[in-house]
Amino acid sequence: MSEALSERNRALVDRYFEMMTGGDPEIGSLLAEDVRWLAPQSSPIGRVHEGKAAVLELMGSGVGLYDSSVPMQIDRTATAATDDQVFVEMTISGQSKQGEAYRNHYVMVFDIRAGLIAEVREHLDTLYAQRILFDPVGWASPLDRAD
Repeated sequence: MSEALSERNRALVDRYFEMMTGGDPEIGSLLAEDVRWLAPQSSPIGRVHEGKAAVLELMGSGVGLYDSSVPMQIDRTATAATDDQVFVEMTISGQSKQGEAYRNHYVMVFDIRAGLIAEVREHLDTLYAQRILFDPVGWASPLDRAD
């Protein structure tokens, strides 16, 4: 394992979080053109989102779930990096659009290729997110839909 490469990967993911929390419209510059984002299957947004446009759309879709007057806080509690991956454990706190406090724990796995984010796998308490964020705005979980 190359320490320099793992540190570059960690710095890339640090930059991603800085840009995301700052609402930087250039965040797409950190993503590979063929980036993939795997959202948990029980979530209303749960599937593989493929390509930069689809991933940026996914990232933008969550904005409307939160009260923008209450700053979202991301507390990263652990980070580990290798030559091609970065693992981040964190807690995201904010307020739902309906005024309910939101505090959920996440683990995100970033695959890095050629200095860009090539894949993100998101792990979280999906039932908690469903009840606080998605149910109030009518976004049903695929597990709750009547087919």
